[in-house]
This record gives sequence, structure tokens and C-alpha cells, in this order.
Amino acid sequence: MQNDLISIIVPVYKVEEYIRECLDSIINQTYTNLEIILVDDGSPDDCGKICDEYAAKDSRIKVIHQQNGGLSAARNAGLDIASGGYIGFVDSDDFIELNMYKELHKCLIENDADMSICGIKRFGDESKSDSYGNRKLNKNEYLKELLKDNIKSYACNKLYKRYLFDVVRFPIGELFEDIKTMHLIGEIVSTVSLIDKCFYNYRIRSGSITAENKGLQARDYMTATHVRSEKYKGTDFYVPATVGEFKCLRVTVSEMSIAKKDTNEYKNLFRQSVELYKVCHKEIKGFQKAITCLYLLSPKLFYCIKKIILKMGVVS
Repeated sequence: MQNDLISIIVPVYKVEEYIRECLDSIINQTYTNLEIILVDDGSPDDCGKICDEYAAKDSRIKVIHQQNGGLSAARNAGLDIASGGYIGFVDSDDFIELNMYKELHKCLIENDADMSICGIKRFGDESKSDSYGNRKLNKNEYLKELLKDNIKSYACNKLYKRYLFDVVRFPIGELFEDIKTMHLIGEIVSTVSLIDKCFYNYRIRSGSITAENKGLQARDYMTATHVRSEKYKGTDFYVPATVGEFKCLRVTVSEMSIAKKDTNEYKNLFRQSVELYKVCHKEIKGFQKAITCLYLLSPKLFYCIKKIILKMGVVS
């Protein structure tokens, strides 16, 4: 294993329109000591051919072609052959800033950390950035910030020491795999370092807004966060999942209101979100309190105003 080599794992599936932008942003990184593992997860379009095309031009690229198994299976396949001392993940419809891995590696080394994290910028249907300041956290501090959702459970805006994945793998065939994995990494780390810059660009793609799909996704998300939270009950970093669950329902219900799905599912989810707010309202403050009041008045109005706010570049 090469200690200074970064293995970047890229699951690839039905992203023919975006994959070249993604791969160009990786191969042109200012940190050049890279092993780039492209996992063609049975993509039915020309993604597999594009992966082979890039591999023929850049000796740092390895390509795995496998039957479709989902995001977790693709990431795990990459982990199984990774030879670098560090691990990174990039989703194939996203792209990264050219100095991302140079800065993440520098941050990790200078702080003697096991994992470094940069901010993430969403673009596409909506624009929003999440950044975390320049900080150094111990294990308990990181887990508490993760459980409070102050640090997001994204796998892709991080650089990891390879040993963190000696036993941890992503759950195959399950939704919200990052939420079910990042706290397990948090249990192993000693130190986490954060950069107050957004180097990862996350693409928001349009999807159908249906009561059934949104409702099911919200319940799956809430189950994942609740199980994660309850795992740490009785510890110093235990944080109830209520706030995260409320914010999830707030988004889901407002999107369903725009889709004009005045169903029992919609009504039940809105009622459930109101009950959650009664429990966690003291933990929601400032700007979040203001837009929450708007939501309680009218989920549809909340959705419209939130879209305007995001276009103005205000983090909400």
C-alpha cells in the first residue's frame, strides 16, 4: 500500500450526460498521486465505454465492470481493490474543484487527523452551500455534530485514512447508505479536521414529486436517523433525532403540497411534522424559526419562499 496515494472511487450508473465533467475534474487534480477506480455498475448507456476510453488515456485509472448492485455495492467493490493509503469518493454526476484533494490531504496531515472534510455546494434545481468552518474535532465532538446534522453524512466531501474502511462497508440494497455508514467511521476516528471551503459540487437533479415516493423516502430517512440516534442513547454525544426528522418532513410535505397531492399521506405527514415541532421547537432558533413559522402557516408558501431564498444564495 502506498501511504501517500489517494484512491478515488467513482460509482458509475446512467450518467452519460455528466460523467465526462466528473472525470475531467478528477484527472486534472493538482494532487496527482491518485488511483482512480471507476465502477461501472451495469450502466445501460455508454458510461462503460466512456470509462474504458478514459482508462486508455490515463494509467492511473482502473475500471471495474459489474452487474448492477447499487451505489453501496459499487463503492464496496472499489474499496476491495483500492491500494492507496487514503480513500475518497466522488459520485459520477458531480464534479470537484481542482485543488480539492490537495487541500484535504494538507488539512489531514497538518492536523494529524484520520479524516478531513470540506464544504459542499449544491447546484442544479436549487443552489445551497454547506460549510463547517476551520475546526479540529475529537471523536465525541464529531459524532455529536454529525447527530445534530451540523455536519452532513455525505461520503463524498471527505478524505479518509485507508484503515477506517478495514472493517466498515456500505450497506447493500438500502437507502440513505451514507447516514448508515458515517457514524461507524466516526466511532473509529481519533481526530477530524474541517476546511471552511466548498470544494465538492453536488448536482441536484429533477425527480418526480409524488406523494407516495416522497412519503416513503421521508419515512426511510427518519428511520435511518432515528436508529442511528438511539444507538448512542446514554452516551455523552447522544442527540435526539427529532430536529432532523422535523426538517426532513418539512421539506417533504412542502414538496408534496406543490405536487397538489392532498392525500391522507400528505395530511398525516403534515400532522406528524407539527407534533415533532412541538417536541423540538426550543432547539430551532433564529432564521430557522422564522421559516418554520411560515411552513406551519402554509407548506406551499414555505416551498415557494424557500426557492426564492435559495436563488438569492441564502443558506436555509
